[in-house]
Amino acid sequence: MKTQLKQLALFTCITASAVLGSHNAFAGYGPMEGDGSKGCVEQQEDGGRRGMFMKMAKELGLSDQQRHEARAIFESGRTKNAPLFASLRHERHELQALVRSGSADEAAIRAQSAKVAALQADLAVQRAAQSRQFIALLTPEQAAKFKAMREARHQGRGPSPRHNR
Repeated sequence: MKTQLKQLALFTCITASAVLGSHNAFAGYGPMEGDGSKGCVEQQEDGGRRGMFMKMAKELGLSDQQRHEARAIFESGRTKNAPLFASLRHERHELQALVRSGSADEAAIRAQSAKVAALQADLAVQRAAQSRQFIALLTPEQAAKFKAMREARHQGRGPSPRHNR
């Protein structure tokens, strides 16, 4: 039993890391939706999302054809992932409610955590596929530059404000 719990905890940590890492891969650049938090990615009305995409396209030197294909990839991903994000928000809310109730048993909390982890894993797989599609339409030079830009953005983030609470 303890081995299974350790494996579940390890799986949860790995999937959470994969989801957070893949989310950072396109953070601020593509039209990706998050977990309900508002940021520059979701500010399309004032040009935030479009502006970030255009900035990335300019930095990478994307052709008009590449821009069109990239937008199609991002739009398709956003549409495809919307139900997963909605489910993830719901399941996280349910997990928080269980934890805050004070009366939930360990098994119920673990079961709900497993649901959250499974959704996070599904999103990580979808984001990785979207990332592969985007990188596939780039030239080798553009792909290398994109990976360097993504790494620089990830390195410059520092600890998340959520973890400082």
